[in-house]
Amino acid sequence: MRHLLLFLLPLCLSAQTYTELLNLLEKNNSYKSAKELESASQSLYLSAQGKNLPSLDATLSAIEFNEIPNMSLHLPSFPATTANVGTRKHLEGALILSYPLFTGFAISASIDKAKLESEQASLKVTNLKRNLAMHVTQLYSTILAEEKVIEALQSSQSAINQSYKKAKGFYDNGLLAQSELYAIEAKKYDIDAQILHHQNQRQQLLNQLSYILNTKIETVQSTSLKAFGTAELNEVTTLALNEREDLQAMSKAIDVAQSTIELAKSKNYPNVALVGVAKRQGDSLELNGDGYTNADKSYVGISASWNLFNGFSDAHAIDAARASKMSAFFNLEEYKQQVSLEVENTRLELKTLEAKLQSALLEAKASESYTHLTQGRFDNQLISADELSRAIANLASAKAKVATLQSELFNQSARLWLECGWSVFEKKALLQY
Repeated sequence: MRHLLLFLLPLCLSAQTYTELLNLLEKNNSYKSAKELESASQSLYLSAQGKNLPSLDATLSAIEFNEIPNMSLHLPSFPATTANVGTRKHLEGALILSYPLFTGFAISASIDKAKLESEQASLKVTNLKRNLAMHVTQLYSTILAEEKVIEALQSSQSAINQSYKKAKGFYDNGLLAQSELYAIEAKKYDIDAQILHHQNQRQQLLNQLSYILNTKIETVQSTSLKAFGTAELNEVTTLALNEREDLQAMSKAIDVAQSTIELAKSKNYPNVALVGVAKRQGDSLELNGDGYTNADKSYVGISASWNLFNGFSDAHAIDAARASKMSAFFNLEEYKQQVSLEVENTRLELKTLEAKLQSALLEAKASESYTHLTQGRFDNQLISADELSRAIANLASAKAKVATLQSELFNQSARLWLECGWSVFEKKALLQY
């Protein structure tokens, strides 16, 4: 069994695809915290709805008087006399049913406000997921670029090792100067150092990715993202302004502010409530009377209250709520401009990266051809070892440049989808997997 587990362990460490990484976003602790706040907002909304229903309370009170309750009788022609009117022990039990008939729309406004805040919390959760996806995409694409750079360096390492063997043979036969042999050897160690550097860089990025996803990520698997069409590129700003969850959350903030205004205005109206009480009293828990007054004290009634003046605090509260609404409105308008600018800049960056990538691919192709030519010339001792080393290093650099641009193109393409909103990203980008 132990040997079987050791055999299966490498299978458990399979590379994570881009989609699998995004499926792990909900393990992020910040996301879990936001989900709890969303749940809290939903519970507060349900709690607010309860205020629109009747409330039923049960009460039981028990007191013992210091003296037996009595009354004094003053009758003409008779001396003053006293008579007991109760017992020293007195208990009362009641069921109180109350229902708000009118609260100046305070209850409906508070319910609307709680509902909007619950919806706003849900939008914030989705927007957090979108932002986390951006971060994961950046790390994922950079890791892939590092792996491509390592592959290019390892290819150069293999080439430089072969060249070193030939150079060593030339040197042993007195056909190559020692300085040229040392030059190839130095480049060999330089490539080794670069490989180690990029391997460490890749591991650091994997560590960051593991931290964000709260899951150990050993390696990632290369993938491709569906590219934007020309028409879609022209529509991204409209998509972002209509679908972005953070914009929708800010729009909800305006609605919340409006509900706060309605809640503040409710103080200008009277409050009317209906009350029904089933009440009994007595000198024991049986509540069957005390022998002096009736045991049943039940009643129904209606109460109304209207604040006529409170130092203008209600008026100031309404003004403050209106100012908050205007502030939320201007914040939204400002943020819309930021989103438009962000999307437009990303769209332009995509076009730039596409042009740079075409140039880099041609550069890499030319560098590869030149390296083969240089290798042949060196084998025939037509060029120096230093020129060969530079050609091999330039080829590795050209391949690394291509890998970096491909990685950034993937990152910016995914970013542009994400800048349109999580729902757009799911429909347009992730459906291909």
